[in-house]
Amino acid sequence: MSDSGVETVERADAFGQVESHGIDAIPDKERHGTPRELAFLWAGAFVNYASLFTASLLTTYYGLGVWDGLAATTLGTIAAAVILGLLSNTGPRSGLPQIVFTRGIFGRRGSYVGAALTLFLAVGWFAVDCVIAAQAGAALIRPGSAKVTFVLVIVIAGASMAVAIFGHQTIKVLEKYGAITFAALTAVLFIALVPQFNLSQLPAARHFLGPDYPGAFALGFMTCFALVASWYPFASDYSRYLPRSSSVRAVTFWPVVGVTLPMIFLGLFGLLLPTINWYDTVENGPLAVIGTYAPVWVATPFFIFVVVGEIWANYLDVYTAGLVLLAMGVRIQRWQAALGCGILGTALAAYAVLVTDFHVAYEDFLILTYLWAPAWAAVVLLSFFVFEGKSRPGAALIAWVAGTVASLLFVNYQNIFGSTFGLLNFFNDPVIRALHGADVSGLVSIGVAAVVYAVLRRA
Repeated sequence: MSDSGVETVERADAFGQVESHGIDAIPDKERHGTPRELAFLWAGAFVNYASLFTASLLTTYYGLGVWDGLAATTLGTIAAAVILGLLSNTGPRSGLPQIVFTRGIFGRRGSYVGAALTLFLAVGWFAVDCVIAAQAGAALIRPGSAKVTFVLVIVIAGASMAVAIFGHQTIKVLEKYGAITFAALTAVLFIALVPQFNLSQLPAARHFLGPDYPGAFALGFMTCFALVASWYPFASDYSRYLPRSSSVRAVTFWPVVGVTLPMIFLGLFGLLLPTINWYDTVENGPLAVIGTYAPVWVATPFFIFVVVGEIWANYLDVYTAGLVLLAMGVRIQRWQAALGCGILGTALAAYAVLVTDFHVAYEDFLILTYLWAPAWAAVVLLSFFVFEGKSRPGAALIAWVAGTVASLLFVNYQNIFGSTFGLLNFFNDPVIRALHGADVSGLVSIGVAAVVYAVLRRA
């Protein structure tokens, strides 16, 4: 690349400088980096407390044991991460953000639906991460204080927005080094707690649920699948600066590595923490167990990095939310869009600190936000890899809707809403009973959307 080309790259996408590109395609002369960098970026999104917390649900709420819980975590993560890796290939090929790329598949107006859902997803995740970070910070200052948590939400949200405003290269660098630091600190904490773990804890679900145990395993699988699937509309936002010649295999492989390794390690940690004190974990969350049973010399820096870790996860949320807002036709600069979405997420986070049972609220959010994404991803991948991007917006929208609607029949609504509205009767209760409580909605949506789209395209 010529000297002038290098200067252009640095001006458009440099660490510590506000990225100049919005939703326009990245020119070939400004492409840089290697697919391996995607592993560190996506590791940064998953090397945080949210991953540990999600895995702990399998033990505390679904009744799985340590090792079957780890199997569900691993299988669900890998299945979803492969799709995320495949979606990442649309970035180097087009140079476009993910939602903008889908204009060629769903049409401009059709893409607005995905944009609106992604905006809700990104802003919602921003709020969730702010609350998690604020709770960790409050545990150090004044445990249980709503006022301290509220103040920390504002501070954490401000720090998250500041970095997201700078843009892609600043996010990529901080995600990489943040992930390495947090992983090392978590490993030290894990070693410190090993003597108190019950490595042989058997799954309670197998004893109490009997034939319904496979359903609990499937529910754990789909919870981890949902965590990864909620990132699908973000995929090419962070791969679009890669050279057009980047290997499809490498662009697919490295996000899978970056997502799966943190989830296996942090998942195991999250599954083991309840074995120290199950009741404390259910009532107060894994952070309370760490604060009570871990040595102060490692628990204190861990809590600090939980706060920091959620901030760097928020970089991705605010950055993508800003791009999506531009894709919806809002005529402002990218950094202004990121700032506006961050302010909205801050308002949601400030409200969320008043939720009495954040564990249940988080689980509901995780399941509900991903219902549409698997069917959407199936259509995008078929268009990209099989039909070579040739536009058939009508077929794409019909397939997406068909997959999403079909999935609604297989959602375990009792698991999502039962704790809020009591033991209500839902229209699909016979189906869920036949599946022993399993929620396979995400897999059904992928299958139905793929079949419908393939049939309509060939017809």
